[in-house]
Parts: sequence; structure tokens; C-alpha cells
Amino acid sequence: MSGEGTGALAGAGGAGPDEAPAGEILLFLFTRKDGVSEDQFRDHYLGVHAPMSVAHSTATGRYVVRLVEGGHGPLPLPLDAVTEIHTESVDAFVDPAKGWDSTENWKAVIDDAASFLEGFHMYRVSREVLVPAEADTAAHPPGEAAGVADAAAGVVGARGRSPGVVLARLFLTDDTGEEAADEPDGPDAIPGAVRYRVLDTLSPGAPPLHAVDLVTLPDATAARYRPNTYVLGEYVQKWPEEVR
Repeated sequence: MSGEGTGALAGAGGAGPDEAPAGEILLFLFTRKDGVSEDQFRDHYLGVHAPMSVAHSTATGRYVVRLVEGGHGPLPLPLDAVTEIHTESVDAFVDPAKGWDSTENWKAVIDDAASFLEGFHMYRVSREVLVPAEADTAAHPPGEAAGVADAAAGVVGARGRSPGVVLARLFLTDDTGEEAADEPDGPDAIPGAVRYRVLDTLSPGAPPLHAVDLVTLPDATAARYRPNTYVLGEYVQKWPEEVR
């Protein structure tokens, strides 16, 4: 995490799966430090950092970590994780006196992030389901069943890795390309495709992100969905009762 990112975090001023719960949504783009391998990044994020955040943040609702698989991914940005956090209030989430159980624990989480993250970008976003999902996952959050078996096997992550892959496409405001909704037979045509539109950029110096499209597929072998997308593995860290 850069110093700018840390400062932004310190001072940034009962739904189904196809509907975001009440409150606000934060989207984070993370890049690992030089010298930290993909495996080290995954193990530390899921085995140390995320559990710390869940344990000490009182303003975190739904919390989903999506890790880039196979390296930093393609342009436009070197990227290792796209993390989604739902909160009742962004102001509370970034205020150690309001959204954390103690200032000391908040600082410990910030210091831990700085130990393995190089890039840190935070955005307030809206969430729009482009195509409703065919299967109802409300009663069983993504990765829940897999996580029971993974936990027994010692796999890191609250519920283990969700089935399939998540493809992410980032749209920058200075991009000349159109959004995926304008692509014939593009990922937006797949049930469950979701678009996150940036409402506010909360990190100084963050890339001019306009939107992020996410779609879940059984695997990443469909070549027509691979160009210009990041291939992510999904790890659900927290899925509160009110969003089941």
C-alpha cells in the first residue's frame, strides 16, 4: 500500500444475490509489492490480512476477495486483486473511531497491508446486474460448500475458493473502447454479469476508473471471453445473514 493509499483509508470522507444490500459499496484494486510472489500474496491476504480485517472492522458487511490468477494480468493496470466490501457508511469504514473495534487494531491492519501491498486504490461504486443469474445462490453464498471441505484440508480463506473463474474488465475514463454491454455476444450476455460504476474515487492518484464488469464462468477456456480481461479466483470472506 502506498502512503497515499493509507492516507485515503484514514481520511476519505436482507438482499438476494442479484441485489446489493442497503448501504454503500467499496471496490479496491490491489497490487502486490515487488518480491512478493503470487502464492505469497494469496496466502498472506487470505490467511492473515482478510481475517484481521473481518475480526476488527465493525463496519464491514459483505466482503469478497477476487485474486488475479497467473500473474498481474493484462493492461490497463498491473493488478493482483479486486476486492469488494459492502458497508453501511464509507465514513464509518474509514474512521478508526467509528468503524473499528480500536484504533490500535485499525493501525495493525493498515500496517499489515503496507507490508505486502504496493498499489492501493479505493472507489465508491454502484452495482448493477446486467443479466440476472440463472441459479439462486442466496441461500448458499459462493464458495460456501467448497469452503467446508477446504477448511478441513487446511486451505486458506474463509470459505475456500468459489467454483469457476471470474473475468474482470476494467474501463478507464480516458479509454476509447466501449463497455462490454456494447459487444455482441460479450460477457455481459452471460447470466450473472455485474457492472460496478465508479461514483467517487477515494484514493489520491488512483487510476481514472470508470467501471468494472465482472462475470463468472465455469472455466476460462472460452477464448472469446479472454481478451482484455483479468482471470480471477473468488474467495468469500464474509457473507452476512442479511444478504443471504
